[in-house]
Amino acid sequence: MKIIKKLIKLHRLLFMAAALLTFLTAILSVWWNKFLAEMLNFLEEAVSFGSGGIRSSALEILPAGIFVILLQILSEYLSSCISSYTCEIFAHDMRMGYARYYLQSDIRMLSKLNVGEEQSAMQNELKEISDYLHENLFSIMKQFATFMVTVVFLLCQNLKLAVISIVPVIPLIFYCAFSSRVIKDYTRYCQGHKKKMNGVAELILDLFPVIQVYGACKLVKNMMGRELTEWEKANVKKERVCARLMSLSGVLSFVPLLLLLGAGGFMAINKEITTGTFYIFINLSGNVSGFLQNMPGIYAAFRQFDASIQGLEGKLVLERV
Repeated sequence: MKIIKKLIKLHRLLFMAAALLTFLTAILSVWWNKFLAEMLNFLEEAVSFGSGGIRSSALEILPAGIFVILLQILSEYLSSCISSYTCEIFAHDMRMGYARYYLQSDIRMLSKLNVGEEQSAMQNELKEISDYLHENLFSIMKQFATFMVTVVFLLCQNLKLAVISIVPVIPLIFYCAFSSRVIKDYTRYCQGHKKKMNGVAELILDLFPVIQVYGACKLVKNMMGRELTEWEKANVKKERVCARLMSLSGVLSFVPLLLLLGAGGFMAINKEITTGTFYIFINLSGNVSGFLQNMPGIYAAFRQFDASIQGLEGKLVLERV
């Protein structure tokens, strides 16, 4: 992860702006749910005063609702624009750093490199890193920010109900930490077989005339077939393991919601909490359980990204332009 840290250091202000907007968007999302909860409580109280009470309550809360909506739209737009621009800057710097490494290298060192494996790094690792940055970097940051803001907000709303809905999530966190290590090992294993296969393909292209002269086509074909088979087996095994881990995580993530429905419904019936507070917990519980439910998939993508990054360690010359 040294490469990512260096990229952040090179573009510190841009990254900080994108991160701050991401957290602001998460805060506004929680604020909007708080506004809806207050609106429910207003309407519930206004029912006892008849239609006139409902109209007066609606006129009181409507301007605030419009303001929150406009602010959230603006925040989402700015966050999306700056986040996408930051990710593209990072990806561009990595591509240029990879090219700069070869341009500054000694010819004797370059002659010892395996062309197939280097092309694999350029076509696969760099592409995977670029795709991850665009699709996941700030998306995961936003999910994490929403998760943290939601947990703090729920604890402030009702400590007892928050503990009931959050504590069962703790075992799921440990499970996700365990599954991440397993996924990382399988990802590295798959990438190793893919590089070997690309190396054999490059060997065939380079020595094709020699292979024909000595009639070694069958031997080389069998060699390529073995590498393809090993790569296929490694990918199938990795996908099976990921599917099992993610399926179990999905089942476990519903436990907090079931406890929340039972305990929260009982408290709402007994007037220990308002309807608006119960709505907040039901609506925002997905920010907690949903994030943890997706953690195996997030970890899988991150471990593949980390493995690609480690494969390029020492081959990127990053400079401020």
